[in-house]
Amino acid sequence: SSNCNSNSWYRFHSIKRSREVGQSWFTTVFTTFLSIVDSLVLVLKLKPDVVLCNGPGTCIPVCIGALLLRVFCITDPVIIFVESFCRVKSLSLSGRIMYPVADRFIVQWPGLVTYDRPRCEYIGTIF
Repeated sequence: SSNCNSNSWYRFHSIKRSREVGQSWFTTVFTTFLSIVDSLVLVLKLKPDVVLCNGPGTCIPVCIGALLLRVFCITDPVIIFVESFCRVKSLSLSGRIMYPVADRFIVQWPGLVTYDRPRCEYIGTIF
């Protein structure tokens, strides 16, 4: 289950990581499954209006949960993906996975907006 820190304007929740640095790819299948289950429980409980996520693969299970809310017509959360500031020339693996499904796809370098990625939005750096 998730931990929650909040005030009247926002809430932060923690979920299990999909993969630890250096973890074998074989065991990643199992930890990713646990992360997806943890994320689904959280997303179904909260029914968010917006899912704002950035580069790490940990965001993928949360976005899967948000997409399932859409598929089952429970709610229609807006998914906004912000690519990592570190990604100057190419999209991250998470970015390549999220590009087709995110409602908004924000990049922090103008060179990432290309003819084959017209939905990328460059709005400057976000700190």
